[in-house]
Amino acid sequence: MNRKTVLILRQLMDGKLYKVAELAEYLEISPRLVRYEMDEANAFLEREGFRLPRYEGTEGMRMTLDQEQRAKLERKLAGLSAYDYVMTSAERRCIMLLLMLAKGGRRLTGQYFADQMSVSKSSINKDMIRLKADLTGSGVRLESRAGKGSSLEGGEQDIRRLGVQILESHVNFTGICQGTAESPDMVERWARELFCDGIVQILVRMIRRAEKDFMKKWLTWDSFRMIVLNLAVALTRIREGRLVTVMPVDRSLVKATREYRYAEQIAEMIHEEFQLRLPKDEVCVLSFLLISAEYVMPEPYLKEDWVEVQLLMDCLVHEMNAEMGIDFAGDEELCKALQTSLGSTVFRLRYGIAVRNPGMPRIRQEYAECFEALERALARLNSELLKGITEDDIAGLVLHFCASLERCRRSMPAVRTAVVCMHGTGTANLLRELVRSRFRNICVADIVTCENQQMLEPADVDFVITGIPLTDCPVPWVKVSPIPDEEEWERIEEMILQYGGREQNQDNAMNIFEDVVRVVQTHCEIQDMDAFTAGLADCLESNGLSVCMDRIQPSLSQLLKPQYLRCRREAGDWEDAVGQACEILVNAGDVTEEFAESAVNSVKNAGPYIVIMPGVALVHGEVGKGVKRLAMSLITLKVPVCFHHPSNDPVYLVFCLAPVDNWSHIQALRGLLRLLESVAVHELCGADTPRKLYQYLEEGNESYVH
Repeated sequence: MNRKTVLILRQLMDGKLYKVAELAEYLEISPRLVRYEMDEANAFLEREGFRLPRYEGTEGMRMTLDQEQRAKLERKLAGLSAYDYVMTSAERRCIMLLLMLAKGGRRLTGQYFADQMSVSKSSINKDMIRLKADLTGSGVRLESRAGKGSSLEGGEQDIRRLGVQILESHVNFTGICQGTAESPDMVERWARELFCDGIVQILVRMIRRAEKDFMKKWLTWDSFRMIVLNLAVALTRIREGRLVTVMPVDRSLVKATREYRYAEQIAEMIHEEFQLRLPKDEVCVLSFLLISAEYVMPEPYLKEDWVEVQLLMDCLVHEMNAEMGIDFAGDEELCKALQTSLGSTVFRLRYGIAVRNPGMPRIRQEYAECFEALERALARLNSELLKGITEDDIAGLVLHFCASLERCRRSMPAVRTAVVCMHGTGTANLLRELVRSRFRNICVADIVTCENQQMLEPADVDFVITGIPLTDCPVPWVKVSPIPDEEEWERIEEMILQYGGREQNQDNAMNIFEDVVRVVQTHCEIQDMDAFTAGLADCLESNGLSVCMDRIQPSLSQLLKPQYLRCRREAGDWEDAVGQACEILVNAGDVTEEFAESAVNSVKNAGPYIVIMPGVALVHGEVGKGVKRLAMSLITLKVPVCFHHPSNDPVYLVFCLAPVDNWSHIQALRGLLRLLESVAVHELCGADTPRKLYQYLEEGNESYVH
């Protein structure tokens, strides 16, 4: 018996009919090897007194077991020992890693591994050579000394990451949580024995208690699993005296976050349950896991690099627009979800926190077009923030775009189309009726023959559905069969999304709107930008061009008008400085006092991360909380204040952003970064009047974009 034999038996146990070719594809082996494995399986079944699979002619084979027999076979398979289960080299290498991980720094000999797995020492020696190659690029190396054994060497966090990856790949986490029976998978058995038994179920209860008692929010299932498995590996290593000694960031930054307070409380729970005291650095490591986690009710991403994350989100959305020809930028729900997901992804990548997405292979297969488009978009962006991004990370991001596509399909714009065929008779009428039945938002304006396609005008139809290739058609077209298959229906959906008349009209209106604003700003001084843009939108609307005002992104200079600037102010501390910046927006009627309270709490919760560069703080509250309209303010300080940032204090400039959503302030953030790149902080602080300060903003004035 080996792993493949067991897998075949577990497939056949469901009572379904299986062909040899299907089992070969499932196991990724040849049909000849499947027949060999079936001989082994039959010998095992006959020896244990089970009914053999029945062959049904050329259709395949089926094994019929009642419920009692199926349960008995499950127990038999789970009870296989190393003596009657022949492990593959890959399985043995995983177990060797688990043993070295669990034994800390102790060296383990080849004979020890051979005895544990009931194989020859020569097999172990060959496995060792392969294992060294397996570890290339992982940050972990296999150190072997003749006569003294082997051990894993490298950074402690890299070694733990390796352990978590093995657990995620082989352990049925849900099964452990539910207390299900032991698995026949040998790697899972060793993983459970070394890292999970007596640990994981306690950690599950502990983290659930933390969510309820003091975190007051619920982790997503993937984040919950990641934290529990990381803790299971960490506790095993800590018991062996293997501690994290090198932190990737200043400890004071971590200790200023609320996640550090959560980690301290969880550490106390660990001490009570396991009589194991976590050192401070280990509490910081746990804080990183909590900071990088995602939650069922996502909060605004208030961590490190949050400005860059928002800009990255905007760039990625526009790259996907170009890749797929779909207006993702108009989907506010996508922008909100993507910002949260990108934020945690960036954090994990920066600090090397491993994540595995069990659904990645299926996502890649079922959403191949979107997956590949996102891979190309990420390659073009080549962002340092996403350096080292994996397919598991990409799979998580893909789902947000797929959800957006589904929302688009549910609210498809009304379109006018024509059907083109060779003669314009039977097949054309059939195709027209099928299209009408499938898409209620499509109006089939006409049926046109191939010779008359030049009669079509873009003003009359949005696109053409044709049964034959077209060469000189003046409007976009899509070729399908007289009875379209699912792939062809999807192509028609894409044409609707890309060429739907209403969306096209809105895009044209937005382009005209932006061009007019750009020209007026270049040659005239606009006294009231809000009134001007509202009037221009009304003018275009009255002429049949609808402008979606929600899609307008004002520039930095359009938000930070002189009345929103204060120069050379005095503040007692950071909270006073933030309060003064908020007060400008409160007095202008843009926000309520609730926003000011939210902004101060955001600093307390997020810590000094809001000090985005030396001397500059960018404060904001929760999206939409106490915000009447998008607004920004800025105060310069005569005497700087300390926000307790380890490298960017003291702060001279305090920007305050009141966001209404996750998208409309992106252009202003771009302008802010460009301003700080081109003008030194001390120059901005040197301006003694709002008008002089505003001149710096005007010099770098950006146009409206969507």
